[in-house]
Amino acid sequence: MMQLIYIHGLNSDANSIKGQMLTDWCAIHRPEIQVFRPDLNVPPLQVMQILSEIIARDPDTGLVGSSLGGFFSTVCVAKYGLKAVLVNPATRPFERFQRYFTHGHQGFTTDGGWTITESDLADLAALYQPVPIHPERILVLLKQGDEVLDYRVAEAYYSQDGAQSPMIIEAGGDHFMHDMADKIPLMIDFLFA
Repeated sequence: MMQLIYIHGLNSDANSIKGQMLTDWCAIHRPEIQVFRPDLNVPPLQVMQILSEIIARDPDTGLVGSSLGGFFSTVCVAKYGLKAVLVNPATRPFERFQRYFTHGHQGFTTDGGWTITESDLADLAALYQPVPIHPERILVLLKQGDEVLDYRVAEAYYSQDGAQSPMIIEAGGDHFMHDMADKIPLMIDFLFA
């Protein structure tokens, strides 16, 4: 058996539609790949602990990370030398989440129950790498029509001098990436070829 971890984004959970698409596709086309979809509505250091425990079972684990999950995937690639496919990834969530602490806001609670604290922002910042490590092991899928994250930020981050990741940038689309099902064969080939 091989294993794949789907790392969901903010306001998602283990029952993510994209995670379920991966599970269903692998069950039919690649039944030797076991898909894990942990609920990661916990603080960043707990997310890393959960992912580390799953990765420890198989050193050749593949990762698919969406949005905030793309950030955590990038951290795991650096730490473990894994391969990852990122779907409209967040690159600096600690900056983006600052908005939850301005204009009288005292944080934010995700749909899954994680209450983001200022301490969490510091932990995210500590996990951040100014330049991606093992960029060649990361496939980045971006939609120019992403209404949540500016695709150009991820494009610039994953195409730095000496740290270029393979990238597919498509016009239109949205943050969810509604045509992800069509990309699953490409994703699995990249992760497990």
